[in-house]
Amino acid sequence: MRLKDKVALVTGATRGIGAAIARGFAKEGAKVVLCARNREAGAEVARSICSEGGVALFQATDVADESQVREVVDKTVAEFGRIDVLVNNAGPVDLLLSGTDRPLHLITTQQFDAILRVALHGPAWCSKYALPHMMKPHAGSIINISSVSARVGLPGVPAYSAAKGALSALTRQLAFDYGAHGIRANAILVGMIIHEGSATAVADPNALEMHRKRHLTRLGEPQDVVNAALYLAADESAFVTGTHVTVDGGALIKSR
Repeated sequence: MRLKDKVALVTGATRGIGAAIARGFAKEGAKVVLCARNREAGAEVARSICSEGGVALFQATDVADESQVREVVDKTVAEFGRIDVLVNNAGPVDLLLSGTDRPLHLITTQQFDAILRVALHGPAWCSKYALPHMMKPHAGSIINISSVSARVGLPGVPAYSAAKGALSALTRQLAFDYGAHGIRANAILVGMIIHEGSATAVADPNALEMHRKRHLTRLGEPQDVVNAALYLAADESAFVTGTHVTVDGGALIKSR
């Protein structure tokens, strides 16, 4: 029970990586608050956790709306009295799948901003409102789920890449500014993780093979990210802050 008695808020927790992290944290003893936009899916994940003996509740939240972010943080504290771990996982998956992100000379300002509001402003707002509740007990862990696009170029996703690069800088800044308050901030850079949310991206056999070739080992599974998040949330990583844990099957170091 590595997270016994800890309270964790996980964004984008209705499917894929977010749902897996919520389940993994609950199995390790954490009380988990899940938030995302899909009410039905979120309630089902929370029910499944509770049916297995865990403690979880769901709050419908769009992280692109600052007022809703503040509300879910307040709800978490009202229900459980504290926040020990914040996992900023929510991403603009629907925008990416719909082709909203595109080469810079083609993307509109509105499209660019829509992606940044989810992928950058959302984590910033979640951190902003969670931080005071971590500063009081002088302890906390912020985990930002990022992407290899923070380090390398990917075709045709300038807004997403810009957001993830900025999220890396924000992670370092949070670690720097709040380390004296006992708060740690780290990011996880993920490669291609296969789950229901990424199925469209690899539906074409050629696309699937392309992604496979980018990795040294294999394509990732949600549990690969869960394992890293558990480490960063638990006390065993107490001396780890301001850094990135790369969970990418060697994609960043593979020669193109």
